[in-house]
Amino acid sequence: MAYDHEQNGTMQTADIKAALERLGQCISENDCFRMISQSDPENTGYIQFSDFKNFISEKKEQEKGTSDEDLLDAFVAMGGEPDGEGFIDADKLIDTIKNEFEMTIDIENLILKIDEDGSGEIEFDEFKELLRAAKKRIDAEGSDDDEFDEFNAFMAKMQ
Repeated sequence: MAYDHEQNGTMQTADIKAALERLGQCISENDCFRMISQSDPENTGYIQFSDFKNFISEKKEQEKGTSDEDLLDAFVAMGGEPDGEGFIDADKLIDTIKNEFEMTIDIENLILKIDEDGSGEIEFDEFKELLRAAKKRIDAEGSDDDEFDEFNAFMAKMQ
């Protein structure tokens, strides 16, 4: 392994973000810090390569829920057309996220930013941008795992 400088099955925590990015993984500072904290609780500056591999597997599993195909399924479940045409009602989306899923993300503010024409009708490209922005916000703010789980549950139920 290129990052196992001492050839002992470990890597320096300082190399984690670069190694993940080199593997094509986009990771927030909060996720990187969480991984290091979990894998190196004694703050030795090293993690086991097996912990690194497990983190990559978990990250890939989480990212499955945001493919275009999955997002299209969610769009259709909310009232959009299977070919990506049509729209979903912003009020219905807000109600679903806030009341049915009881999520605490600021969906209204995200919709204001995404709904470029202010119509209250969310087209597929806006819907994709909205859900990806919501996921990024959850990741970036370091929200608790419950909120991330709620988001993934929302995506799974919409498919």
